[in-house]
Amino acid sequence: MTELTKVSPSTITVVLAEDHALVRDGLKMLILDIFPQVEFLDANDAISLSAAMAHQPSPHLALVDLNMPGMERGDALQGILSKHPQVSVVVVSALSSPDLVRRCLNLPSVCAFVSKNATAMQMKAAIKSSLEGGKPGFVQLAEQSPEASAQLSPRLEEVRALLRMGMTNKAIAQQLNISEGTVKNYMSEIFKQLNVTNRTQAARFDEDLK
Repeated sequence: MTELTKVSPSTITVVLAEDHALVRDGLKMLILDIFPQVEFLDANDAISLSAAMAHQPSPHLALVDLNMPGMERGDALQGILSKHPQVSVVVVSALSSPDLVRRCLNLPSVCAFVSKNATAMQMKAAIKSSLEGGKPGFVQLAEQSPEASAQLSPRLEEVRALLRMGMTNKAIAQQLNISEGTVKNYMSEIFKQLNVTNRTQAARFDEDLK
């Protein structure tokens, strides 16, 4: 697997492969909220994506939609990425069948598969983790059960959403700009309100109720 290294915000070059300009503009605003100095390379189909990936110096990150012209609903992704294994990739797609997600995440340079129903907070966390050498995996907005949503405040659900992504207390604290001690207090409250005893049970609470 390609070794990914943490980069300085002043050096970030990001490929935005999305055929809807409005979505690209939204992603730019989101990324600029994390890194104030970013060079963007726009792509709106498989051909322009290949050209952007070959840019020198090499991009650090690519956000790729699978439903662009020429992408063949994701089938063309492996061929494009195999030529540029040094670029970390976050797939951003409305297509999220289990088989497609699995095939994408099996590609060495794909760090995350973010469903288009995910929140901006989840997208930011996936981008930051991918640039720091992490592999957040599949990210989506989980359907909350009536029991869970009734018990947890919006802030606690925000913490639990990051917990589902596999983030540590320290990473959650950094993401939310709060102390690690505050995160621990939130975790204790989540455990208490959901009547669970550990992080895994808290993350899977909605699934266990189905």
